[in-house]
Amino acid sequence: MKKIIRNIVIVLVAAGLWFYIFHPAINIHSAEFWFMFLVIGGLALFLHSIRARQNERIRAKKAGVKKNLWTKIQEFFERMGQSFQHFGFVALLVVAVLAIQGVSQVIFSPVFMAKKYANRIQVTNVDFSEIPPYSFNKTAIIDRDSSQILGDKVMGQMTDLVSQFTVSTEYSQISYKEGTYRVTPLAYDGIIKYFRNRGEGIPGYIIVNTTTGETQLVRLSEKMRYVPSAMFNENFYRKLRFDHPFVIFGDPTFEIDETGKPYYVCTTYTYQGYRSLRRVTGVIIFDPVTGSSEQYALGEIPSWVDRVYPEDLVENELNDYGAYQKGFFNSVFAQEGVIKTSEGYNYLSKDGDIWLYTGMTSVSADDSNVGFMMVDLRTHEAEFIASSAASEYAAMASAEGEVLNYGYTATFPVLVNIKDSPTYLLSLKDSAGLIKMYAMVDAQDYQQVYTIKADKNAESAINDLIKEISGSEPVPEVETKTAVITADQIRSVIIGGNTYVYILSGNDLYKTAVNEKNAGVILFMQEGDELTVNYYDSGNEKIITDVKR
Repeated sequence: MKKIIRNIVIVLVAAGLWFYIFHPAINIHSAEFWFMFLVIGGLALFLHSIRARQNERIRAKKAGVKKNLWTKIQEFFERMGQSFQHFGFVALLVVAVLAIQGVSQVIFSPVFMAKKYANRIQVTNVDFSEIPPYSFNKTAIIDRDSSQILGDKVMGQMTDLVSQFTVSTEYSQISYKEGTYRVTPLAYDGIIKYFRNRGEGIPGYIIVNTTTGETQLVRLSEKMRYVPSAMFNENFYRKLRFDHPFVIFGDPTFEIDETGKPYYVCTTYTYQGYRSLRRVTGVIIFDPVTGSSEQYALGEIPSWVDRVYPEDLVENELNDYGAYQKGFFNSVFAQEGVIKTSEGYNYLSKDGDIWLYTGMTSVSADDSNVGFMMVDLRTHEAEFIASSAASEYAAMASAEGEVLNYGYTATFPVLVNIKDSPTYLLSLKDSAGLIKMYAMVDAQDYQQVYTIKADKNAESAINDLIKEISGSEPVPEVETKTAVITADQIRSVIIGGNTYVYILSGNDLYKTAVNEKNAGVILFMQEGDELTVNYYDSGNEKIITDVKR
């Protein structure tokens, strides 16, 4: 009896250690759970086999049976046979589990359920005018790689932090205070520095304005303890799994609410059959400061959350939508009307949400798109714009051809609406990853390429491109106001090679980029001067569009 209890304890301890180290979801749709089940089950059978052998030896000893060499050899092969029986049972169990999973995946495959796959996402056909007119503050012209360079540069200037922490490579795209930003947390730089700093926690995060390039390290008064780079009970994944042991959730997205408070957002899933037809059920919002978390169903998610439906799932859904509208066999043989996403995506800001944008092309994989698809990553709303256009990579190659002598490489473009005409906006970078030029390519005639050097501030440069491609400057989407202010304090800062000036007037903070139009006033003004400004509100700042003394 003692040995049985001992074996049970060993199995339970092994299961507990496995769960602690690998923290799989206790869910029949979790492959990690089934693997743990088979390993722990195999351990239990192994211990049972050892106990059976020990009992046999004890019985023989009590009976006083003397064994000759031949008897011992026979017993050895009998024990080997018993071991193989146990092994065979484990093997049979593995085969049974894999067979059930395989049959389920066949039954719930597109071969038999093509319509279900095609209808995983509901798509509405709309006109191109549904894409909001170009607005500089809502257009993410700085991509993830450039954001990472800016973030590393800011981190390198923080001498009190750079030796102890590193910057996470996440850089989530979010909509924040009527603008587009990328945010990423700091992280522990290895196990030794984790132990040195775990008492206080992660001190902040980096936020990058993906239109202006303005980058800031936000220091938190309450620091983050439960993060992916932490260890033991403070590890984010372990803490979340202990709080939600039965829930299947995806990789976390680092986001901030409208007050700047950090959270991790994890999408939760379920499946039909075994790991087929993955479906989003909601999110878990995790507070890395306190370690508390709350699960939300669809329809109950706070509006500041930007990413509920992950990009990889959306791409799969769009490809299923394009492939299986007329059944599985049509997608393989006739391929009538079959389309797929282009090899890449970008983001648009619309209605305060982040939308994934990608071109849709035919399966023949030519250089043209049959239209554009936009999906709201928060609500799952999907819109298709039927419009013949060059593919994104054809536009990138065309832009690179314009500056072939420089050897610049093009970023994946952003689709913008210039007078209801689809236009690709992209950056051209040098070998160091620095933005050297901006380009606009007519999406319907990709030989029409317009470029400009990035030696002036981005907004002025892109406005000049728009004027060249359309004949007029863009009209700001925001409401512009006029005020007479007194420059109580004046400060200037250089961001990404562009000069920005901040003016404090009373309790209001005004900001403007120095350009050809305002340089005569901005560069020579002094504290105490009275100025007449046109501006619009952007979060806590007021952005000056025109200034007069």
